[in-house]
Amino acid sequence: MKKNVAGFLILLLVMTAAVSGCSRGNTLDDTAEAVNVGGVSVPLGEVNFYLRYQQIQMQGAYGMYFGEDFMNQDLMGMGTPYGVTIRDSVVETLKEYYVVEAHADDIGVSLTEDEKNRAAEAAKAFLAANDSRTLKAMSADEATVTHVLELMMLQSRVYRDRAGTIDTQVDPESVAQKRISYVTSSLMGTTDEEGNVTELTEEELAEKRTQMEEILADAKESKDLGAAAEAAGLSASTLSYGKDSTSLDEAVFAAADALPEGGFSEIIETENNYYIVCMESTFDEEATETAKENELSRREREAYDGWYQPLLDGTEITTNDELIQSLTFERIFSMPAVEEEEIPAAGAEEDTAAEPEEEAE
Repeated sequence: MKKNVAGFLILLLVMTAAVSGCSRGNTLDDTAEAVNVGGVSVPLGEVNFYLRYQQIQMQGAYGMYFGEDFMNQDLMGMGTPYGVTIRDSVVETLKEYYVVEAHADDIGVSLTEDEKNRAAEAAKAFLAANDSRTLKAMSADEATVTHVLELMMLQSRVYRDRAGTIDTQVDPESVAQKRISYVTSSLMGTTDEEGNVTELTEEELAEKRTQMEEILADAKESKDLGAAAEAAGLSASTLSYGKDSTSLDEAVFAAADALPEGGFSEIIETENNYYIVCMESTFDEEATETAKENELSRREREAYDGWYQPLLDGTEITTNDELIQSLTFERIFSMPAVEEEEIPAAGAEEDTAAEPEEEAE
């Protein structure tokens, strides 16, 4: 949900393309206070606009898999419609943006005139490209769109400013990665529909060990663990790991660390599985670089949170839950189909529910 460095540019691109008109009006009071952040009012219109922008993105990503009405489905299995989860996240993000806006000057960060002009021009282009009913349904007037864009840009600038304070030196050993391939054979029994477990017999366990011994012998001869596993009806997996990795059993990593490049372990028996490991590379350069980047990203996030979290904790925030809950998901906001050569479009809105008389225009 966060739009740090690249977020504004993505939004800018999406919002300069037209969305199709909608057939319903918007009866929201866009000026009503949805949230109050340290004495500053966050209008419902901004919450609705940012929510509908997120809905457009989610519709494009998930609509084809879960159906057009996926925002009203419990996709996470948590007893909550997905749209409500997104709405709650939008509210939290706008709280963050307002806290950042209130304190950015404390660290000497502000938007340049050029950045403000870019936000204003993007807002005007979006308004000019869309019909009045669509804009009304999204609470998209010039002030709302411009301010949301400015908030996103400012948070991005503050994040970059805090990220610039980190120590960029990373201990090479702390991020060094090795790459292994491995084959596994489960020693667990079978479980029926009622949850009853049938343990493997001694004969079945012996058969599994024999199979792994045959794979190991073939792999040592061919120098190809994947092919040996496939010939036996199993498959090999590949994994890059560092000194703090926990994705496999500790005994597997210990056996792997003892191998030279190209070497094969003997059969490793853990509580639940047999393993065979091949050391593909004692130094995976690409994975090591990724681990380094991840460590720097972690430090950047930590530096930003170290500045932001105390400010959030010290800010009095009130939320009009009843008002926010009025932002529902009867409408479908989605990206209309475009020709391959065209710029990606922003969003379209279609009705999925009957129109109440009091909402008709």
